[in-house]
Amino acid sequence: MALRNTAIVWMLLVAGTTSAFAEDASEPQAQDEEALQWVEFEAPERGFAASFPSAPKLASEAVAGQNPLIRRSFQSYDADDTVYTVVVLEYPEGKAPHPNEAFYVKLVSAYAKESSSSVRKRGAKTIAGKDGYEAITDERKAKLNHQISIVPSGNRVYMLISAGPRGHVPSDDADRFRDSFRLTGESPNSTRSISAPESPSP
Repeated sequence: MALRNTAIVWMLLVAGTTSAFAEDASEPQAQDEEALQWVEFEAPERGFAASFPSAPKLASEAVAGQNPLIRRSFQSYDADDTVYTVVVLEYPEGKAPHPNEAFYVKLVSAYAKESSSSVRKRGAKTIAGKDGYEAITDERKAKLNHQISIVPSGNRVYMLISAGPRGHVPSDDADRFRDSFRLTGESPNSTRSISAPESPSP
């Protein structure tokens, strides 16, 4: 249950609020691994599509103090120890933050702090054909790995978060989730290139 609680806490942090968060607390039903089939989920109104192990649940809210910024999350669990989430941060037209190194590091650092994990690796990453950013963090106490991929596009910033037991990152499923992500109905805007992948200083 540690992973479920971590995911919920961090979703609240990203939003900068502790209220109005709709989360389905019901436990996922056990499924035979052989019967589990990933499905593509498309959210045309949010401009993306991605594959999840099951239909994701949606939560949506306005971000306190930053209105009219809207944060939406699409989350799916594989059993009770692995979670896949797409977070969509929607800014007013022309108000999206500049996707530079400092912006990416701020998001990754916030995630690492609230998940009690440490950053193992971070740096530039091409995601869905766009200049983006990716980080891997490790939660030693709970023995969890986290992969955070960030994709800016127009007035939206997408965060693809995959977390699971030790060894989850790298894994075929973690990469499958990230690589399944694609933008829909929106012309990709060029973004400034950032530095090559790096490992943080000890």
